[in-house]
Amino acid sequence: MNVWASLWSESANSALVSGAGFALALWYVRSRVVDKKSVSKSFLRYFQGLFPVGVMFLGAYLTMTTELSIGNILMVVAAAIYIIAYIAPSVDKYDSTHRATILSLGYTRQEYALRYLFPKSKRMWFSALANFFISQTLILVALRFLILHEIPHLEEIILFVSITLMIFGVIISVFKNIFSKEG
Repeated sequence: MNVWASLWSESANSALVSGAGFALALWYVRSRVVDKKSVSKSFLRYFQGLFPVGVMFLGAYLTMTTELSIGNILMVVAAAIYIIAYIAPSVDKYDSTHRATILSLGYTRQEYALRYLFPKSKRMWFSALANFFISQTLILVALRFLILHEIPHLEEIILFVSITLMIFGVIISVFKNIFSKEG
């Protein structure tokens, strides 16, 4: 398979996975803001930074080596976590600042989200989606290239890197949360 065909194939796969993760993230944020469902964001504080990158590596590893569907599901989860972690602070800040004012003008929560909240944050949504899509495409193409060249112990290295990134992502997030509560 030549480079362009591989790039096209992995870009299409990344677009589907990133789009599904984006839809999941959009549903999550919409449920929190519009429907006021008790969908907690607290679990995300432990899965930021390196964690979604590690999950993306693990998903790419599984996609390339053994199980395509499980790998894609993991990458969708990684995309959703990344996008939510990227978007949530700005959405929450805008929401806490402007929600009462806009709702007091007679708008419903649905109108508030569609007219004010989501349009104000659409640049952030696009940026998060583009960041994840580009990094995932590059990882998939690089892994495809490395697998074709039959580098010894490549599968073990990728698995080690993905698990290490996930572990350090959780550890860094825990420390960040501990130190932010003290300060």
